[in-house]
Amino acid sequence: MSFHKLSLLVFSSLINCFLGAHVVYVDRFTFNVDDHDLFLSQSAVLEQESNRSYLSGHMMINRLINDLILVSSMDVMRPKRPEMRLYSVKLNFCSVLNNGYKNKFIRMLYNNYAEFLNTKPKCPLKPNFNYSLTRAYVDEDMLPDLLPECTFRLKMSFHHKSKLLAHMQTDGKLIKR
Repeated sequence: MSFHKLSLLVFSSLINCFLGAHVVYVDRFTFNVDDHDLFLSQSAVLEQESNRSYLSGHMMINRLINDLILVSSMDVMRPKRPEMRLYSVKLNFCSVLNNGYKNKFIRMLYNNYAEFLNTKPKCPLKPNFNYSLTRAYVDEDMLPDLLPECTFRLKMSFHHKSKLLAHMQTDGKLIKR
């Protein structure tokens, strides 16, 4: 590739980065264990770099998990407006992991984060395996341009049958460029 073509490619990539309509800034990222007998280790790390929030973490469990339920909700808060719940859902998370869940929005979210995992998890989840998420971020190009500036709270809890295993929370802001 010639230097001219390479410089045009780099320049157009930089322009696309700066012209995105939104920046997603994460203030809080937590993963808390509720079933201490199940988890061998876990972590959740939030890094801020160059106007982007990166999420990393890992988990190791000590036994097979073949039945996993996800309960999730997302709330949006805007100044001088009431808090709004974007969604509240209960899913068979094993179906999502095993590519059996066909909802387009859920698939898009899962696929966005799956590329940052060390493996594409499938159920049953394996014991003594280090499932790692490395520097995941929200691709702002996935977001519609007409979204307003707001703060958000994403909650997820993971259950096996009726037992709470762990819960996760991500809080942040959606800021227009």
